[in-house]
Amino acid sequence: MRIRHAFSIWLIAIGSIAPGVCIASDAAAARFEAIRDDPVALRRFLYRMPKGGDLHNHLDGAIYAENYIAWAAADGKCVDLATSFIVRPPCDANEGRPPASQIRYNADLVNPLIDALSVRNFERREVSGHNQFFSTFRRFYQASVGREGDMLAEVATRAARQNTVYLELMQSWGMIEAREIGRMDERLSEPESIAAIADHPDIRGLAGRVITMTDRSESRWRELANCEQDAASVGCEVEIRYLAQVIRVFPRAQVLAQTLLAAMLVEQDPRYVGINFVAPEDNPVSLRDHRWQMQLIADLSMHFPAMADSITLHAGELAPGLVPPEHLGRHIREAVEIAGAGRIGHGVDILHDADAEALLRSMAERQIMVEINLTSNDVILGISGDRHPFNLYRRHDVPLALSTDDEGVSRIDLTHEYQRVTETFDISYADLKRFSRNALHYSFLPGEPLYDDTNDAHRVAACARDRTTARAASAGCSEFLQQNRKAALQWELEKRFQAFEATFE
Repeated sequence: MRIRHAFSIWLIAIGSIAPGVCIASDAAAARFEAIRDDPVALRRFLYRMPKGGDLHNHLDGAIYAENYIAWAAADGKCVDLATSFIVRPPCDANEGRPPASQIRYNADLVNPLIDALSVRNFERREVSGHNQFFSTFRRFYQASVGREGDMLAEVATRAARQNTVYLELMQSWGMIEAREIGRMDERLSEPESIAAIADHPDIRGLAGRVITMTDRSESRWRELANCEQDAASVGCEVEIRYLAQVIRVFPRAQVLAQTLLAAMLVEQDPRYVGINFVAPEDNPVSLRDHRWQMQLIADLSMHFPAMADSITLHAGELAPGLVPPEHLGRHIREAVEIAGAGRIGHGVDILHDADAEALLRSMAERQIMVEINLTSNDVILGISGDRHPFNLYRRHDVPLALSTDDEGVSRIDLTHEYQRVTETFDISYADLKRFSRNALHYSFLPGEPLYDDTNDAHRVAACARDRTTARAASAGCSEFLQQNRKAALQWELEKRFQAFEATFE
């Protein structure tokens, strides 16, 4: 501790950090080490600890089953008891399709429904975690229709209570309609060229309607959070941006139409900061078309420059036994080298790549961050502990951030993932801060970052000598923050760390 304290004084002297920052950080680190083996105290510590953001969070999968059931009850929707699907009216209790309102407080009926809409208790049934996880989305879909703003309010409130600054939410608004366009329009089945369909009028019109829907959903979120009356209300201060997610298990024309919609949304609306391809990676269509899909992304990026630097892809969410060996290890490389992904979601099967060491070195050099989803990987793939490549990525200096994937389906939150990584691996408080900072540094927020490097959190010249405890930043730093939204949120994160760590001095 004395050596660390002396190093802190030296950093202060040369102006790399503000006075008091490292000393406070040392005290917080000491507290962390003291309670890391106490699950209750650790949870309380991590719940309060500032978290930069959640970059791998599916909005529909983030909602807890109880809320879907409550919305279905309020909206007059029904429950098919035989399939555990929430369905549209008319309801008929005699036919096994009672109103959701009728079963909401009936424990004998609602508890099995909650289990069916999540992975709660899945290990007690004859169903794999993989199959149970992916079966939930169709079951609760109808409950989400018309409740998009309520969904935003739920995830924003949960994030705010955990001291989380930013959410980059994956959602598929408009993708059903895009698939229908792809199904009906023969030009999208075998286009002469990407250029020939890059300005597809029907999809461009759909993009406009999705943007209007986004406006309406955000208005509803802010109404529920009472943001107009009190901007500091819980959930109002969380910044939300969107990743347009393409469902990749459909015919090629429909995948093309969805990807084109995603590209147009990123081009037209600054709230849409990137794209992703989602749905089971082991699906036969996903396996057959993966390389074609990666090339599609690359080709569209040539026509939509805003999309080119905003690509994160589910890749490597596979494990031995789930697919034949020949399908293991290639998706991450194809996502990086063909599609140009700037981030990778999951990345579990990296060790099966034909030249994993070279790929890891390349990802480290190019700063391609991996979105780590420990609970999801355990439930879906059965990969946990030392079988997870988490330490492999760390040894190769590939940047990492923690994320939830589908916190409602998995019955977790972001704090849970911070606790899980602490209890599973040899993690320090400095590591946790780095994961938190990475979530903003590698986000698709616009503008330049605050740090030259998140490993030592050395700030760019404009803000290097400013203190987060000061009443206001210097003129030069203030101008830099105003011009760069990413840096501004990173500055906010540092202020929160300063306040958090001061409680341990």
